[in-house]
Amino acid sequence: MKKLYFIGLSMFALFQSNAQTSYTLTQTNSEPVIGDAYLPRLIDTTTALPMNISGSSVTWNLTGLVDSLATDSNKYIDPSADANSGNYPGVTIVQSSPTNIAYFKSSMNQYELLGMDITFNGMTANVNYNTNSALLAQYPMSMGYSNTDSVKGAITISTFAGTFIGTISTTADGTGTLNLNGMSSFSNCLRLKTVQHIDFSLMGGLETGTMDQVIYNYYSSFSKFPVLTVNYNHVMAGGVFAVDDTLFNMSTLSSVVIGVKENKLNDIIFKAYPNPANNEINLYFVLVKDESYSFEVINTLGQVVKTVSMPNLHAGMYNETINTSDLSSGVYTIKVNGKSSQGTEKLVIQK
Repeated sequence: MKKLYFIGLSMFALFQSNAQTSYTLTQTNSEPVIGDAYLPRLIDTTTALPMNISGSSVTWNLTGLVDSLATDSNKYIDPSADANSGNYPGVTIVQSSPTNIAYFKSSMNQYELLGMDITFNGMTANVNYNTNSALLAQYPMSMGYSNTDSVKGAITISTFAGTFIGTISTTADGTGTLNLNGMSSFSNCLRLKTVQHIDFSLMGGLETGTMDQVIYNYYSSFSKFPVLTVNYNHVMAGGVFAVDDTLFNMSTLSSVVIGVKENKLNDIIFKAYPNPANNEINLYFVLVKDESYSFEVINTLGQVVKTVSMPNLHAGMYNETINTSDLSSGVYTIKVNGKSSQGTEKLVIQK
């Protein structure tokens, strides 16, 4: 049996923020709206993290982190654009990523999680808070905010169906400065800590287990979305699944600069999104040294059907929009070339 990981909340921002110096989040400036999108990037670390630091005017030093350069696009869409929204009565907005979909309800001064569809390790899971939804936010929120809510509903892992009960709590437990490195320091951060515990039962009680998750989201006026997310997950189950696994990951916004692993220095790491695309794509890439580069789109016959020159670029991060309205539907290869480095990615055009 493949391992199970409870990663539902890790792939979306629980509370979106344009944090003010007063560290108060309101519904007007904090919730995502249809059409919002962001690009998180994973972080590699073996460094002990200062998650125990909380309180007012504190400093979180997370220098020494290195960027894995793996990215994943997330976007917020209208429920009418998602075929499964009907399973979540009251849904007002859907967050979609390549492996996770989350369903939310926004109402006066509060924001609720209604359910999640998750894909992991080749398996699928559905968590539907159809008895008691998960209350994620009651506005306004500032330092000292705390809320705990009971959750209850239906759960399906692969073909095994059952029920779950649990709790979810969120606390604004810290304000201060977040240091990622000399180039990325945020002095007006608010940290939100979210803890979820679920007891689940499948197949009429033949399979039981627990899922625990702790998420630390750091918000700054730098961005509507968290500048840093630290996520711990633990799942235990006996019987058919027989697992006792912990999953840890960290991510930051694609626009936040941190270190780059040495074994990545000869590669151009980039992400094209949306993919599949229609009339244009956004090409996000990280360059570790100054150089001139070219962007090519190659069809399945090996023919270069589009070329874009990018001369005299400096080391750093870029997000370029490329017009693809002249390309027919099909599968292509994107290739970025420099003198001593290159990168490739598959691109699908659908019209």
